[in-house]
Amino acid sequence: MKKVLLAALVLITWCTGSLAQSKYENELRDRFWDSKDPARNSIEIPEKWADESAVILYLEENYTYTNNGKKMYNPSYFHERVKLLDKAAIEAFSEFTYNKDQHVGAVFVNFYREQTTVGIKIIKPSGEEIILDAEAATVQQDNENKLAIPGLEVGDILDIFIYEDDYNRSFSGTHYYDPVEKILSLEYPIVKRRLEVEVENDYFLNMESYNNAPTIKEEPTDKRATRRYVLEMSDIEKVKFPRWFYPLVELPCVKFQVTFALKSKNENHAAVFLAEDDAERKAAVSNEEILEYYGDRFSTDSRRDVKDVLRYLEDNNITDKRQQLVEGLYYIRHMSYNRFIELLMARDGDISYYPEPCDSDYVILDENRFVSYMAGLAKQLELDYDIIVATPSFNGSIDDLLLRSNVMWGLRINFAEPVYLFELSPHVQPDLFPYVLEGTKVYNLSVKKNRKLEEVSFDVLPTTTAATNISSETVNVNFSEDFKNINVTRDLKFQGHFKTEGLARYVFFGDFLNEEFEHYDSKHFFDCRKRQSRKDEEIENKMNALYQSYREQQEERLEELFSDVFEVTVEDYDSKVVASERYSNKPLMISDEFTITDEFVKKAGSNYIVEVGKFIGGQVHVTEDEVERNSGVYIDYAKTFSYEVAIAIPEGYEVVGLEKLEHDISNNTGSFKSTATIKDGKLHYSTQKTYAKKSYKASDWPAMLEWLEAAYDFSQEKVLFKKV
Repeated sequence: MKKVLLAALVLITWCTGSLAQSKYENELRDRFWDSKDPARNSIEIPEKWADESAVILYLEENYTYTNNGKKMYNPSYFHERVKLLDKAAIEAFSEFTYNKDQHVGAVFVNFYREQTTVGIKIIKPSGEEIILDAEAATVQQDNENKLAIPGLEVGDILDIFIYEDDYNRSFSGTHYYDPVEKILSLEYPIVKRRLEVEVENDYFLNMESYNNAPTIKEEPTDKRATRRYVLEMSDIEKVKFPRWFYPLVELPCVKFQVTFALKSKNENHAAVFLAEDDAERKAAVSNEEILEYYGDRFSTDSRRDVKDVLRYLEDNNITDKRQQLVEGLYYIRHMSYNRFIELLMARDGDISYYPEPCDSDYVILDENRFVSYMAGLAKQLELDYDIIVATPSFNGSIDDLLLRSNVMWGLRINFAEPVYLFELSPHVQPDLFPYVLEGTKVYNLSVKKNRKLEEVSFDVLPTTTAATNISSETVNVNFSEDFKNINVTRDLKFQGHFKTEGLARYVFFGDFLNEEFEHYDSKHFFDCRKRQSRKDEEIENKMNALYQSYREQQEERLEELFSDVFEVTVEDYDSKVVASERYSNKPLMISDEFTITDEFVKKAGSNYIVEVGKFIGGQVHVTEDEVERNSGVYIDYAKTFSYEVAIAIPEGYEVVGLEKLEHDISNNTGSFKSTATIKDGKLHYSTQKTYAKKSYKASDWPAMLEWLEAAYDFSQEKVLFKKV
């Protein structure tokens, strides 16, 4: 009987829900498609855009934040009306991905709920309107919900809305919504765009527009405790998003973030830059606010907290101040960071739910704790230091700082050559800091007696050079007798930022962690006792199996990586770490080898045409539509790529066409140089490509093209292996 009643209840609930859902969808359709707003109903495009692939007639977004105490409601919607003018646009708009409904929690009491409703209408040139069943058109593929829109034709207007109705609970009284950073231009022109953010009391809004975007205005609402902020923009030309481009630096954009803080205590401890009053838009952060915010959060760990580092330095008789800091950083990297990753792996792999280290349990997995810990160590070592507050270069200038999520903060230790400490990572190098901060304007906060921050000033962080960041490869190439198989062996050397990237790519986590345990005479969490228990042995075996699976995955990734680099299938890839140099600033050295089959060679009678330029890997290919550029060029860092290639000439052949491998292009933006010779039965060639700067003006682009195109042309060069 109970089962019957339960089944009936489920059926009634389902039927009621279906009817409610249908009514709900109809209400949303009326809301978006029966509007009296002429912009929403527009069907005409400006004559100047008649030859475009598509024109967005109307684009609107709304984000609303309301609450009834601890339950927070956050409905939002996206509404777009676009006219399709060619087949490319039809293909681009015929499919999109979205999140479907999510329900988390108990059956009748959800702590978090998100319901997504999609509406799709096609307006034919004749005026006929076709409303699609979005649910029926949705298929799940690769854990995503893909919606296909059939029947689109040139001249159609596609009108789509996506409405998300969600809420969640904040038991702490504080909740941080994800920051939103939007470029207002798109790859299609836009007739009109509108973005609204509505916030109720208890919500704090940081919001501003940048790069000549329209001013954000406040509009009246019919609710006394709610404010609406609007950005409207019309007649927006399409833009290109070329390679090496930071849109937030140059294009009109808007940034905002909403924070829920129920009570004053939540406001006082919120990890964002808050306005004075809730529901009030905060548009900037002052120097004084930077000082106050980080002053409230700045602390130095006590001698007791850093005593194990001090003991390590003393036991190893390390007395030089700079060396103390460097060796202390390496020690902390292992004891308070890397070995805790192993504990997380054990827990996430269901190997040990509560793994614990053998001794110290001081873990540093976030920048706030890292700053306080390193400040405490600097204090005990009697080192002079300042606090540096920065934002990565792709975010724009520190002058426009508004979102706390855009901040990286750390220490500058004031040696004759300063050391900058911003983050702890598995391979952190004291002579380098994140390249996204290089050359950026930063806040400098001086520290008084290791306790208080004072005197805000601006500074500019240093920049590494192309002579610092070097990737060098010595490549040896051997052909099989029939030229079908190519065996490639390489010796790789990485310096500067290339080294930190190479360490993450080539050095297997299990290997360098074992190296650290030996280096610091510490122990795995499963090997603390003098004699292992049976449970410890089981955990060790499972961890070894887990490491082996990760090792195999890394090998597969490397094989896939170099298949992409050489643009062919790479087989039998194997690599070896010759010198990791994780405790010095010397280069990382790797050796590897692999085979390539039926590529780079074409038979021509008794001769063979060989694409010898391919052995410097894929080079930047600037396409015809990239030649004209009006935006700046932003690469990761100034750098040099160097190759020494030796190709064994099979017996009975000679090389014809060597002169094509000689290049010498150089200007103030960079260079590409190459030389070639025959020696000891081998074709030897060397190349060097240099990016002289980290960022370039648009006016530098033509000069960059000279050596970029020379490098690409070299990679396409062929020589003849002629039978003699």
